[in-house]
Amino acid sequence: MKQLALFLSFCGILLVSGCDKGLKEHPLPESLKKELARKADPTIHVNDVSGTISLNPELKVSPNARLFIFARPEGVSAGPPLAVKRHSVFQFPFEFEIGQLHTMIDGTQFEGALNLTARLDQDGNRKSSPGDVEGKIEVTAGQKEVQLVLNNLISASAYNIQGTVGVSEALQNKIPKNGTLFIFARSEGVKRGPPLAVKRIPDIQLPYEFTLGPQDIMMPGSTFEGPMVLAARVDVDGDARAGPGDIEGFIGAKPGDRNIELLLNHLTP
Repeated sequence: MKQLALFLSFCGILLVSGCDKGLKEHPLPESLKKELARKADPTIHVNDVSGTISLNPELKVSPNARLFIFARPEGVSAGPPLAVKRHSVFQFPFEFEIGQLHTMIDGTQFEGALNLTARLDQDGNRKSSPGDVEGKIEVTAGQKEVQLVLNNLISASAYNIQGTVGVSEALQNKIPKNGTLFIFARSEGVKRGPPLAVKRIPDIQLPYEFTLGPQDIMMPGSTFEGPMVLAARVDVDGDARAGPGDIEGFIGAKPGDRNIELLLNHLTP
């Protein structure tokens, strides 16, 4: 028995030694070290914003919904948010906090005046889409007891692009009688294949006030999101494909844009 105990003790020493060696051969990644150091910083939560998110009782929650909380510097409405949090499990009223620990880009500071947005995303995608419910409030870094209400149901019409199609003076006499106007939207950088959305208007009268949006999407399942390029074409033969004598114009846009002025100024040879 004494020999067996000595043997087991020896094996234990070898096992521990082997584990130590394994640990030494697999050091923590630098990214993980930095994240652990961030979390251990005693000042990391100084500027946290916290409070309660509630839902308008007239609105419904999908069982697949996710709750996103975004913070942006005051006056900034585009590009990556300063900080973001995602919650898969929640119940309203929901107590939240967001701060420096949740910033998206290293080196950015969670400070100053901020715009806080909460979005109840019905499809689990943090991009805003019809059917989502949002709430917004202006806060200051470090503010507590914030009361944010989800009360804005995003409708498909909120993504509509609206504006006017006109024609340049040089081409006014080139517009065919009873011509057909096509308005297309393609995602920026996409030049081939079916357009994202299209509208056909026969017997065109210019200038023409138009609306193009999710209701005009060609392929089911596609999302009407930008940035995109709008094209307008007056077609002499009613065919959506460009041909000799057609008059075109192009402009950049994004969903929700209003007062777009799309000028027909190019004659197809």
